[in-house]
Amino acid sequence: MRTGIAARSGAGGRLPASLKPSDPALFYRGSPDDPRLGDRIVRAAHAPPTPSGPSVAFVGYADDRAVVNGRGRPGASQGPAELRRFLSRLTPGDHGELDRLALVDLGDAGPELGDVEQVHSAVEEAALAALAGGACLVLLGGGHDGAFASHSALLRATRGPVAGINVDAHLDVRPLRDGLITSGTPFRRLAERWGERYALTELGVQPQHNARAHREWAAARGFAVLELDEVRGRAAKAFAEALRMPAEALAVSLDLDGVEAASAPGVSAPCPDGLTAADLYACARLAGQDPRVRVLDVMELAPPLDVDGRTARLGAAAIWHFLAGVSSR
Repeated sequence: MRTGIAARSGAGGRLPASLKPSDPALFYRGSPDDPRLGDRIVRAAHAPPTPSGPSVAFVGYADDRAVVNGRGRPGASQGPAELRRFLSRLTPGDHGELDRLALVDLGDAGPELGDVEQVHSAVEEAALAALAGGACLVLLGGGHDGAFASHSALLRATRGPVAGINVDAHLDVRPLRDGLITSGTPFRRLAERWGERYALTELGVQPQHNARAHREWAAARGFAVLELDEVRGRAAKAFAEALRMPAEALAVSLDLDGVEAASAPGVSAPCPDGLTAADLYACARLAGQDPRVRVLDVMELAPPLDVDGRTARLGAAAIWHFLAGVSSR
């Protein structure tokens, strides 16, 4: 895998100028004998030097207007900042798990860029720039509609088929609502844009949170749907099986509302039942280990709805497990 982050817009390797740089105050600093990821993550307006190991780029989707369009509770626009804050406090691992990685934060796309479609476009271009340079992408959400942008970037960066895995209580294959994009629309929009090049497995779906018409649409499209009861106690095994989908590249989307509310209260639509934190970590680690996985989305964190940073800590730790998997490639 190539390891430099090369931009495709602007001269001299400049990354997309529309992104807002992340706040340096979010990045926790450690000490020489207790380093933290806040010491390792580079806030870059330009591509860093080519590292000796794999590269991972972070892009924030700081927008929750599509959540509100779908009658959800606002707050996910603050998700990227909170994920950065808790991720930066984690260490590179007591076995040096993340020592090989180059970690680059490319900043946020938010409402200041225009309507939801314009923000999606900015995320897509930034993601494409990172992917074209050989990096993996971690999208920090933000409403789940942002997955449309990250998965589209991967489809543009490759020529063959792309498969997604959505770990979620919801199918998120809704049509537009009164002509508006909602956080429940990303995977229908991906299928409509990319046709047969895009396949999807839905994992952890809960029937009481989904309409029959949407389940039938997903089945007609050929999307695989694994309900929570089918994967309970074997989520990692089911996820590993989903990774075997025939595709040139894979994108994994972790919607934090797919985890039981005791561990993930800070989302627009918390579920009393769901996957466990251990399930989420195992899926994230497996995703990182697979060299075909180029995109990880961590979506729907809504800090104003969180309890003691519980959901933010969950999302940050899931990202850490993904990074550890990437480092082991």
